[in-house]
This record gives sequence, structure tokens and C-alpha cells, in this order.
Amino acid sequence: MTHQPHSSTSRTTSSSTPNSLTTGRRSATSRRTFLAGAAATAGLTATACSSGNDSAAGGSGPVTLQFWTYSLKGGDPNAQAIVDRYHELNPDVTVKLSEVGGTPETASKLLAADRADTAPDVVQIEYRALPALVVAGVVSDLTEQVSSAKSGAEDNIWSLCTLDDTVYGVPQDIGPMMFTYRKDLFDQYGVAVPATWAEYAAAAEAIHTADPSVYIASFAATQFEFFAAHAAQAGAKWWSNDGESWTVNLTDDASLATADFWQDLVRRDLVTVQPLLTPEWNAQVNAGKILSWAAAAWAPSVLYSVAPDTAGKWESAPLPQWTPGDSAVPFLGGSTYLVPAKSKHAEAAAEFATWLGASEEGSKLLLTLDIYPGGNGGREATLQSDPPRLMPQQTNFYEIADQVIDDTTITQTWGPNVNVATSTFGDALNEAALGGGSFRDVYSRTQETIIADLEKSGFTVA
Repeated sequence: MTHQPHSSTSRTTSSSTPNSLTTGRRSATSRRTFLAGAAATAGLTATACSSGNDSAAGGSGPVTLQFWTYSLKGGDPNAQAIVDRYHELNPDVTVKLSEVGGTPETASKLLAADRADTAPDVVQIEYRALPALVVAGVVSDLTEQVSSAKSGAEDNIWSLCTLDDTVYGVPQDIGPMMFTYRKDLFDQYGVAVPATWAEYAAAAEAIHTADPSVYIASFAATQFEFFAAHAAQAGAKWWSNDGESWTVNLTDDASLATADFWQDLVRRDLVTVQPLLTPEWNAQVNAGKILSWAAAAWAPSVLYSVAPDTAGKWESAPLPQWTPGDSAVPFLGGSTYLVPAKSKHAEAAAEFATWLGASEEGSKLLLTLDIYPGGNGGREATLQSDPPRLMPQQTNFYEIADQVIDDTTITQTWGPNVNVATSTFGDALNEAALGGGSFRDVYSRTQETIIADLEKSGFTVA
């Protein structure tokens, strides 16, 4: 499972009308735009490839690829079987797995390795972290290398690792957004599965009224990526870039409507304010006190890992919508394989990454790691797979997920300082949720912090 929420200690619609957008939009014209970053990356790649790089598999002699990953774990027989299969297909290539932690740790270590000229050859990173690495010039342009493999995944999946029409990665796994819930307890309380967020709020009220110790869900303030996706579903674009300028906008009507939505549920005590995957949260999930999780198709595997005795009591459905009859959602989570600009074996690394993420065989093998492959081969194989262990009775789980992928037409652009946004937003929202502060103010303050950080980092902010 690639994308898991980070635990930390730290939906009725509102009738209030957000302020004019004229004070909510700020554009940043960068001295180092995406185009400049892409050009720098291309230059680094050309240098690396021209300085004695070994060629691809089957080229001039044996190649050892250093692979930084947190999905293919050393000692996992399934991961080893995948690597062994690639060795069988490419006898001159040896893939060495290194576990370097999640995305923040990996990104930091990659930047350090780039400066020290000790970069690995293939790196797994979450999609949201890719823009920052592109701007830093540490990622290779893979557009040409993956061109023959583009049919191995759908366009909406390739878009997750594409910036300014340049492909910087090969998709590993994806997170089609879904709503996973305790069907037995929803039935017990007479609550229907919500198709809209208004219905979600009504369900939250009905459940908590029936039993004040039970909540439809927890409000995990540190889940920045979820709140960004929720706002995107409502029509927001928190970052956008046209190659010359950045626009940062967390205070448009759509974003503030989502802030109001969650503030109302928190104020009425219809969601419990606490982080995910803590011992307390796990205990409440096991006890039937937290009844759902609006996340992605990877959520069942996480829930099963903390509450295996509840298997058979859960089901998953499409994510609630803002407008009845809509179906579009963004992806939530997932990761890509990139090739560092200073890889000593860039061509062989690109071949391995492409085989693993976008070939029929490679993406099917990723299924054995309990992730949702982005490649068509693995995605199609899910339709013949057993349901997740959390809901063995829901035989149509993967059919629903596959339709959600088709409906995933909302694209998100992550800014080069998403790490700053994540920490600022999570800390402030947690404080507001616990202390009764304004969620709107959190969104506004986070926007100002993002802009100030862009300026501090060398971007011109208008």
C-alpha cells in the first residue's frame, strides 16, 4: 500500500457566501518556472547520459540499479519475486532494493544524494512530491523513453506524472477515491449510503443522534491531500501553472464551501476530531464507533490491517458528490517511479521503471504487493481478483473501483512547496478544530504562507 495517511497528534452545506475572489487569488511569476526546471532537468540528464552511463538492459555489460522504494520491501517474498522475474528477463541487470522511508524522507535524501553525486537509479515518490523535485532539477525527462509504453496506462493516470507535457515518471499505483463504510451498522441505524455530501451530513447526524458514542467518521486535520482533493471535487484549483506563472488559490468559493462544510460538522460534534491510525482510532474502528472512511481504493487494506476481526462487515461505494448525479473525482495518493537526473544508468533505469509500472506483466505483478496498479495490465487483472479481505462478500468491489477510475477526470497540480503547505495547513486546522477557530482563516493563512514561501525560495510573487 503506497499511500497511507500520516498519523499525528495534532459534511450539511453552509449558506454563507465567500468573499470576492479578487482578494483571494495570487499569481507567482517564477524566476525558475516549470519550463526552466524542465530545461535544467533535461540538461542534467544529458550530462549524466553522456558521462559514461551504462546503456539499457542488453547493452554494454552488466548494470546494477539502485532502487529506492517503500512498496517493494526487502525480505518480502512477493517483492523479491518481482525483482527475480526482471533478472530472469534481463540477465545483465541487477536491481538492488533500498527502503528509505516515505515520501518526505525519500525526497530529502534524493536532494542530498543529487548534491553529493550519489543519486540512485530509480526512486518511488508520491505524485504530489514530483513538482518540487522537477523544479529542483533532480529528475530526468522520460518523455522519449516511455513513448512506446504510453498505451500501458490511461491518459488520466499518465497525467499524474506529467508536467508541461513532459513525462517525469512511470505510474506505479493510483488511488481512485471511494467511500468505505460499515454496512452492518449503517443498516442497523437505518442510514443509506450517501451519494452527495449533503446526504453525508444528514447520515452523520442520524448516526450520532442514534448513539452519541458513534460517529460517521473522524476528522483528521492533518490529511492535507484529502482536503485538497475534496476542494478539487468542488471545483477548486489550489495551485496552477502555465509555464510562466503560478496561481495559488485556497480562498475561492469552492474551497471555502468545503471549509464551511467541515466546520459545521465539527461544530455540531458529528465527526470526532482525531488523527488516523493511532491506537485510539484503531480501537474505535474495531469497536464500531467510527463507521466510515472517505479515502481511496487502498483504504480497505489499511482498515483490515488494524481491524481484521471486522472483515465481512464493510463495503465500498463511489465517493459522495457535491452535485447529485455527478461522478467525477480526483485521485488520492499513489506514487510514481522516477529516474534521478544523475543516475549513472539512466537508460537501464527507465527501462526497468517502464516494465514495472506500465507493462502488462510488471503491473500485474504489482498486485501481489496489495496496491492498486496504475498500469492497464494490473488494473484489468483486478477485475478477476478476489475482493479485498476487508469485504470478501463484496464481489463487485473492483468493478466499482474500475468505474471510479474512468470517472477520475479532475486533475490536480501540486505546487513546488507542497511540503510547506501540508505542515502549515494540518497544524492550523487541527488547532482550529480543537479550539473552535475559523476554518476559513486556516485556508486563508495557509495561502499566505504558501505565497511567502514561494517568494522566499526565489519566486516572484505578484
